[in-house]
Amino acid sequence: MIRVSKRLSLLSLISLLIFNISGCAPSYPKEKLEESLINLCKETYNIDVQVKLIGRSIVVFIPLDKIFNSNLDILPEAVSKIENVILSTSRMLFSTDAKVDFYTIIAADVKATAAEVILVRCMDDVYKFMNGWIGREEYRKRILWQVNFNAELIKEAPFDFDIEEMTLPKFLAEQITQRINLSLNSSVVNKAKVSCTFMEDKDVFFFSLSLRNNQRFNKIYVPIILNMAEQVLAQYKFSGFKQLIVKNELLRNFVVFEESELKEYRNVDVDELLTLPYYD
Repeated sequence: MIRVSKRLSLLSLISLLIFNISGCAPSYPKEKLEESLINLCKETYNIDVQVKLIGRSIVVFIPLDKIFNSNLDILPEAVSKIENVILSTSRMLFSTDAKVDFYTIIAADVKATAAEVILVRCMDDVYKFMNGWIGREEYRKRILWQVNFNAELIKEAPFDFDIEEMTLPKFLAEQITQRINLSLNSSVVNKAKVSCTFMEDKDVFFFSLSLRNNQRFNKIYVPIILNMAEQVLAQYKFSGFKQLIVKNELLRNFVVFEESELKEYRNVDVDELLTLPYYD
């Protein structure tokens, strides 16, 4: 399993704090935002990046020769480059007239392994962290992390940014999923993988997983999912949805919950549920 070093997230936080203390930066108009960020990374850190503004999201692609060592730990030099790009991106977004809600950093090994590390941040979370409105641990939980292997990266053509604009509902769906699966991974007995999407046409959060035992689905996983969803949606004060659906793909059964029912799962003891016996 690939292990993304904790050092990466810690350095990100430190970099952002340093920037917050360092004072004013020049203004970067929306019309030149992509070009300005490319130039800033090159002139300040000698790092080549590609940048794309997609709606209210900005995507920064960092082509690297190598990301992981033989133990599948992220290399210090990769950490350094990623951190410098994060710092540059944060600096620019604090000093632009562009309306940017999210930024995505994609660091990819374009030479051999086609491994990519993807990081997504919500700018509102960055502002809250800077002003002390949320703590470091909570801020860390709100950052989306993903490691993929994408064979398309091993090519001479430029990165085509075939990526959708990040929106708040999509970001929340991915954050809820990440929190749930991190909790499940910490359990010795309950490790089913959960996925979640936001169905924009129906204003529904749709969760899915595969279990052979329906009792386990209803008594363990559904309460955990709804508890995590309630926490995240309440923190972001997000009410732009009608229902949550949780489906057991293997047995093809599902349960439906209205927005008003979520508060009933606020005090679910997730730690206790994670230790319940495995009985498939």
